[in-house]
Parts: sequence; C-alpha cells; structure tokens
Amino acid sequence: MQEKNTETKQFQDMTIEVTDNPYHLNLEDIMEVGKRVNNNKRNFLFISKLLGKHIEVKPDICKCTGRLLTSLKYPMKTESLIQYISNQNIDISKELNKAIPINQKTLVIGFAETATGLGMSVAASIKNATYVTTTREEIPNIKKVFTFEEEHSHATTHKMYFDDFYKFDQIILVDDEITTGNSMLNLIKALVKFTNIKNFTILSILDWRNNDQKSEFHRIKRKLKIDIATYALISGQIHSETNETFLIDKETELKETTSATYNFTELERKYGYWKDSGKFGVEQSSIEILEKVCEKIAEKIDCILAVNGYKESDKILILGHGENIYIPSRVAAHLSFDTYFKTTTRSPIYTDGKTIKTTDYFYDKGVKYYFYNKEEIEKKYQKVIMIAEGNCNIKLCNNMMLVRI
Repeated sequence: MQEKNTETKQFQDMTIEVTDNPYHLNLEDIMEVGKRVNNNKRNFLFISKLLGKHIEVKPDICKCTGRLLTSLKYPMKTESLIQYISNQNIDISKELNKAIPINQKTLVIGFAETATGLGMSVAASIKNATYVTTTREEIPNIKKVFTFEEEHSHATTHKMYFDDFYKFDQIILVDDEITTGNSMLNLIKALVKFTNIKNFTILSILDWRNNDQKSEFHRIKRKLKIDIATYALISGQIHSETNETFLIDKETELKETTSATYNFTELERKYGYWKDSGKFGVEQSSIEILEKVCEKIAEKIDCILAVNGYKESDKILILGHGENIYIPSRVAAHLSFDTYFKTTTRSPIYTDGKTIKTTDYFYDKGVKYYFYNKEEIEKKYQKVIMIAEGNCNIKLCNNMMLVRI
C-alpha cells in the first residue's frame, strides 16, 4: 500500500479535502456529484462510477472494486485493479477469479440497496467467506432476525433474515459510502445483541466522517468491548457551500408492460427470491458456482441477440433491478457484445440536466423505483436487457427486452 497524501478538490458548490488515498485514485474516476431531493442539510450526493447503480459502467467494475476494497485489509496484487478503475476497457477477468485464503471464519454483510453487489464482490474475494445482505424487502413466510435504521435516508429500515451467526470469528461490513457512520454503528449494535462476535471490519469506497464521528466509533468500541477497524479507498472531509433545497419537478411514470420476454430457469429460488442473491446467506464456494451459471445465462442471451441480427460491436445494456446488482452484472460480464451495466433504484435524485438528464419512475410491489436517462439510453444502446427476479415487466425503454432467470 502506498503512502498517504492530502489534496483538495472543488466540485460545484463544495470543497472536498482528501486526507487519505492509499492507492492514489482519481476522485473523478470514482464519482460524480448529484443533487439530493428535498434535503437542505445535505443537498448533494455522490453518484458512484464503480457500482453500476445510477449510471452505466462496464460490468467487471463492481467485482473489481470489491476486490480492491478487500486488498485494504488483506494485501494482494492490485496494479491491474487500480488501472481498471481509470480504464474500464482493459481485460482483468482472470484477476477477478482469485480468492484469498484466510484463517478466520468470515461473514461479509453488504448494505442494501447500493452496496449489495459490492458486498458480494468482497465475499467472492475471500476463500470460504459467507455473504449476506441487508434488505428493504418485506419477505413473507420468513421471520426477520432483526431490523435497524439507516439515518438521513429516503428509505430507512433495513431487515436481516439471516441468523446463522454462531460459526463466525469476524464480520466485515461493506458499504459504498460512510457519511456520519451512524448507520454502521446501528447495525453493529444490532449484531452485538445477536452474536458473540467481537471483531468487526468496515470496508467502504468513501469515508467522510469528521473527528467527532470517528470519536463516537471509539466510544462505542469501549462501551461494547469490541474491535472496529475501518478501511476506505478515499477518506476526507466535505465542505458544502450551499443549503439550497431541490424538489422533484421533472419525472414521468412508466406503466406500459413489455412483450419481449424470455424465461430461463437457471437459478434456484427461496421464498420467491434468488436463493444465492445474498438475502439468505451464500457461501463463497457457491458464488464461484454462480459465476458459471451466469456464464451459461450469458451464452443463451448471446444466442437470442445473434438470432435477432445483433453484432458483437453493438452496445448492449444489462439492467438489474433494485437490490439485484451482483448477479445481473456477472451475466453482463460474460456477454460477447460491447456490454454495459446499471440498475433501477429507489434513490430519488434531482434532475440536474448533467449527470441525471431525465427521470422516469415505476412501481413494483407498491415500491417506487427510478430509471434515469431513458432517452439517452435509447439512443446509446442497440438493446437494453433487464435481468428480472420477480414479476416486474414494466417497459422502461423502447428497445428493452426482459429475461427472467
């Protein structure tokens, strides 16, 4: 790992002081700044270029980022991973299939909605780890182990349906951004009540906690008699220069359903959800098997596209939905076309005409989801393929087809 460095970046109406950047990453390669809706205390948000959540990325970037996060705790070769952050057109697929053997029995927990794919990417990098994600979903016929609150969020309650904690020595918590750290502490407090685990690690792409917030971590560590180690790719302080409130004023509801639908039966289900998506716990060995399944699904999609006259040079967008990031991204990674990836989201973002050019929304199971930059996507991609878990079949754009797996 390289030495620490300090730099100051100006983004629109804010100044970012980067105090720790161990891999000397370029902040512009990591994120763009968007505007948060109806919040004058924190009226901005960071739109990640590494997750495929709100803007399109090459599909290997999520797994690459998870592996790079893992390297902060467990040293490994990182040169190609760092290079991929700034140039997503190089091939690092072989590098992504290696897992690090460690002695501790490790549970990795990813935060819904944004970090579900990131957390699973970390678990895929650690031999014999087990992965579970928090979820916003209310799953019938199964008991919630516990819930906890995410502060300063548009959708607060996280649920946990996994209860097999007894066999682990440590827990690694994964999120894309630590703002105050309160949500992490809320989860840790909930976990301490249900487990005897004393060793916690937090991995995050960004860490913006101030000194008081970091002191609160030390206070909780002493109070609960636990250890909390925190690692981030970029740490620093944010100084916002405006408290303007942005209100949603340009959004269109999508109601039309798509007729172009293909049904595969490749993934085992549990309570109506993908069994190995992370909601119920999935072992790293099963994630390796899942990679082969995603490759098989990609081969079937390749055949469908080829039969319909698409060329390998055509731009294809694979679209995940909500919390389902990892599996659709891995299907996308194995397609033979010029493939990109993103997902729908529950996150409301102000239509600023720059990063977020247009805002469309739809409802699934009574929940409002957003699909950003529809018109741009229709022009840029020859085909948009939504990888679906459930029954949602909303036509998000004119060149879309639906694949249920």
